[in-house]
Amino acid sequence: MSTTVVIVALCYFAVMVGIGLWAAIRTRTHTDFYVAGRGVGVIAIGLATMSSAVSGFSFIGGPGIQYAFGFGTLMLVIPVAGSFAITWYLLAKRMRLLAEARSTITIPDAVHARYDSNVARGLAAIAILLGVIGYLATQTLAMGLMLSRIFDIALPWGVVIGVTIVALYAVGGGMIAGIYTDVVQGGVMAVASVAIFWLALDVGGGMANMVTTIAVDEASWVGPFGSLGAVVAIGWYFVFGLGLLGQPHVLHKFYMIRDPKRMKWGAAIAAVAAMLTTLVWLAVGTVMKYLEVRGEVTLSAPDQAAPVFMLQFAPPLLAGLFFAGVAAASMSTADSFLNIGAAAITRDLPLAFGHVPGEAAQLLWGRIVTLLLALLGGTAALVSGELVAIIGIFGWGMFAATLAAPLALGLNWERATKEAAILAILTGAVLQAVLELNAQFGWFGEILPGHLYRASVSFMASFVVFIGVSFCTRREQLPADLKAVMRA
Repeated sequence: MSTTVVIVALCYFAVMVGIGLWAAIRTRTHTDFYVAGRGVGVIAIGLATMSSAVSGFSFIGGPGIQYAFGFGTLMLVIPVAGSFAITWYLLAKRMRLLAEARSTITIPDAVHARYDSNVARGLAAIAILLGVIGYLATQTLAMGLMLSRIFDIALPWGVVIGVTIVALYAVGGGMIAGIYTDVVQGGVMAVASVAIFWLALDVGGGMANMVTTIAVDEASWVGPFGSLGAVVAIGWYFVFGLGLLGQPHVLHKFYMIRDPKRMKWGAAIAAVAAMLTTLVWLAVGTVMKYLEVRGEVTLSAPDQAAPVFMLQFAPPLLAGLFFAGVAAASMSTADSFLNIGAAAITRDLPLAFGHVPGEAAQLLWGRIVTLLLALLGGTAALVSGELVAIIGIFGWGMFAATLAAPLALGLNWERATKEAAILAILTGAVLQAVLELNAQFGWFGEILPGHLYRASVSFMASFVVFIGVSFCTRREQLPADLKAVMRA
């Protein structure tokens, strides 16, 4: 690794740690720790929702699976702008107004406020914890890969360094640190993506040349479904097209918006920034496959596609921004997961059992549990043995299958019932877990091929159960403040 890359990375990390220290000074209450004091501008939230949703998954996992499976992975990319727009339209304003009406600061808080059910709150907290572990492993592995490349060290040491840095500012600064590091990442990722896209096209002689060359050796790779096949690729489309509606690290940020009246701009900012970041996914994965077909590169693993490309073909300054930016983006996203995971353990589960923890206790234990979760995420990353994108798919699928229906439908449909929410969360969590465990251990043979296809089945089953049970159970009269939120 060149000296320029190392210097750029060190400066970048210094900025991230500086933001963390600044945030730690501003974090005085549990509200500061979990929702940044509800004082963040809509532009910042727009960039932060995009950054936390894509991060290492898009910059490392995306090019990796594009290189491995071909254009079928675009079924994940195509719906990205619409996904952000739909999520902001259906949930942003309602989540923010719900925070004013019911003082909600977590996603299970919103579930409880809508359904008046501690059972639903507890199940939502458990589902979040299950997804957090998978997604923490994704972010931790992504930043470990980047750090190992930057400093030419073994992957385990990269993971250790990354976990240490993120734990320092996550424990001290909570969500204030997370939100503003996400903002920096969002801006850098969007700008760098455009530069990397044009660089990849230049190296490959244009997209048409790359596709034509690859097609000679692997025609299926350049087909509409790549080497995945139609069933798996379409499953990927559905779970990512609507799965954003259940991602707590995105929805949680809606609580933090300072002025709900300006929310329409947040949707546009998030959608445009997300579209720009997917350029890396498409171009880098394709150019590395093209170079492999030509015999110019050989990768040890698909996740090496983006790092190898940047090291061999990018100018040192751009390579430094890429490596440091991806590592830091994964860190700031990991901070969000640490925050919501800590809240699930220290706040949501106790409340589900009728215990109301004090504010000081929530802040203290929130920091302690944040540290423990950081260690757990690092351990999961080292022992998983999976691609970065694949580990994240399990977490994404768990969130989508358990939270999207109760929140996206529940906050827009007065007919929804608490029985429907409870059974939908249970259905999504159990089905997602059983299908993934069966894929690993083969208890019932190969039921469904592909991680995302299994996730899409769990996701759609949750919606079917939610709608069906809502029509089959007694509708309860909603309080006036909740009606006002839903009709806003």
